[in-house]
Amino acid sequence: MRCRILAFAAASVATLCALTALTLPATKDIVLYNHSDSIPRGFYLRSNAPIAIDAFVTVRAGDVAPAAARQRRFDGADDRFIKRVAALEGDHICLTGDVLIINGGPPIRRRSHDNQNAPLPRWTGCRALAQGEVLLLGDSPDSFDGRYWGPTQRHSIEGVWRQL
Repeated sequence: MRCRILAFAAASVATLCALTALTLPATKDIVLYNHSDSIPRGFYLRSNAPIAIDAFVTVRAGDVAPAAARQRRFDGADDRFIKRVAALEGDHICLTGDVLIINGGPPIRRRSHDNQNAPLPRWTGCRALAQGEVLLLGDSPDSFDGRYWGPTQRHSIEGVWRQL
């Protein structure tokens, strides 16, 4: 009986979260659903956690990759990316050719074309992230992220999230 009550409570919370995510405007979201493979699929709850390494954050697509967002018709007010913070100000990033290295760590590959064979934006260079900059990456090799649009200004981050 206790298991049924807990299952009902969990289903009720999930339903309430889904309804909340669908009815609130994007700037007021407290719950969102990630349907892409860029990071783990599922529901995410807005958090008061700080912007830190491995934190999940959202940014508006048009703010971080305006040309690519327009080209792919992903530039509406509700169109955003949820990514993981991979580097913070002061961290050293180096993107040469198709390889990104953060603080001398393992190489992270970058693709030249997306799944529709369209060319992906490219930036190159080696430097320490400046004050107020972060680098955002997805967890999957084909994630459209900071490997393509570069560092992101902290003020462009519209929320920190935790997976439910």
